[in-house]
Amino acid sequence: MTVPRRLLAVLSGLAGVVAVLPAQAASAAPSNTLTYHLTACSGPPGTPVNIDGVKQPGEGAALRLTTVSGNFIFMEASDAATGEVFFSTKGFQHNNLALVSCQLDNPRTGSHDLVKGLLTPPSGPRA
Repeated sequence: MTVPRRLLAVLSGLAGVVAVLPAQAASAAPSNTLTYHLTACSGPPGTPVNIDGVKQPGEGAALRLTTVSGNFIFMEASDAATGEVFFSTKGFQHNNLALVSCQLDNPRTGSHDLVKGLLTPPSGPRA
């Protein structure tokens, strides 16, 4: 019974993050996507030092990765200079996920941020 609760907590947190982030027009063309360069990344064994990805349509809290396969789901973001937390997914500190920490020069705001997130495999067609 604890596994479904953890999954529900993660999904609820992601829904909260998506609600906080500014929405982009649904009809935006892929050429309008922003490329994010995550640097100085650290995490579980095999974590790449640098990760590039593009924002998915709709400004969700995830990047579609372009340097490795998969997605990067943001769990927390903060200002590198002040430590001010922009958002934090509720409960992620307690669910023992193997998170990746990176630095980010935000292409939208120009600020230098620290981010924590989850690397996930790409989703494919279901059988």
